[in-house]
Amino acid sequence: MVTIEICIGSSCYVKGSDSIVMLINDIIKTHQWEEKTEIKGSFCMGTCAQGIGVKINGKQLHITEMETAEKWLTSEISEVL
Repeated sequence: MVTIEICIGSSCYVKGSDSIVMLINDIIKTHQWEEKTEIKGSFCMGTCAQGIGVKINGKQLHITEMETAEKWLTSEISEVL
């Protein structure tokens, strides 16, 4: 099981973490990973200055560009599956 945590604290929310939640849901549905993944919201991960906080099985990621987020997240999730 892959656990994906997305920061929904105020700073990350303003930067677009709600869009990351939708993007990750789309990635999971596209690749039929529903039974293999769990998505959780998390409050401040303490990395606000580096981008939107996302953790995949505890590995901290920082999403700074929505244009590259889908490819990067898909790669990171598939790596741990």
